[in-house]
Amino acid sequence: MSGRAATQPCLRESLDLVAQEASDLVNLGDQLQGLISRLVGAALPSDPSLIIDAQAADLLSQRLSGLASFVGALAEAAPAGLAADIEAAIRTLTLAEQARRLSGPSMSPAPEAGEQMTFWD
Repeated sequence: MSGRAATQPCLRESLDLVAQEASDLVNLGDQLQGLISRLVGAALPSDPSLIIDAQAADLLSQRLSGLASFVGALAEAAPAGLAADIEAAIRTLTLAEQARRLSGPSMSPAPEAGEQMTFWD
């Protein structure tokens, strides 16, 4: 066993981190639903396409919530102590902060991870 394997997070830990990330996105989706509701309320009420589009935000939150539950259940089912090399998966993330969160405490994020961008960048 190499020294690198000692720093790899266990699969259960990695899946728990993904479930938490999805749960955090559910909360963000819920906030967006509030914003969308206010914007739709300020728009012309006779446009049914606005209501249909606004319902997509609710569906997004529901799907993310289901995903969080599913990944959480996978984490519970994962064998305790099974190590997972998630470095390649971390490198696919484009947001450095998300890469840091999903890396967990036992691993630092890959240097290739992208930086956070805003609408103003």
